[in-house]
Amino acid sequence: MPKKVSQMKVVAIFVALLLLGGCASDSKQVQAELGPCSSDQKVVVSDHISGQISAIEKLDFKKAYTYAAQSFQDSVSLAQFESVVTRQYQMLITNNGYSFTECLAEAGYYIQSVSVDTNSGEIDLTYRLTLIDKRLGVVAVTVKPSSLDLNT
Repeated sequence: MPKKVSQMKVVAIFVALLLLGGCASDSKQVQAELGPCSSDQKVVVSDHISGQISAIEKLDFKKAYTYAAQSFQDSVSLAQFESVVTRQYQMLITNNGYSFTECLAEAGYYIQSVSVDTNSGEIDLTYRLTLIDKRLGVVAVTVKPSSLDLNT
């Protein structure tokens, strides 16, 4: 019996080491995904955001809504989306142009900074997008606090 118990301990330790080794390699893969977006990622992310902004400029909220992540659509109705955009993101409707600045990739997410040119000056936005089942979707857009100090 003692031999069987020690063999089982060896097997258990071996399995534990395999599992820990798997976790370590997964961690390295996740870390490899953190950092600046690749040039291909930048193109896909900027095209997606441009598509949504273009629809918003045309007041086509139904189309703009399709650029949102499924998780966003599950919790925010089209009517709520339209209301928030028209009240809080007027700069996207009346913008004088926009440019993409820093793009960061992390596990399952992209963070894209967008500088929007308005009549009052530049407003910096941060877009957070998810990539789930090869579908990119906007989860959130926030105004960077420093860009609220606009010349009026």
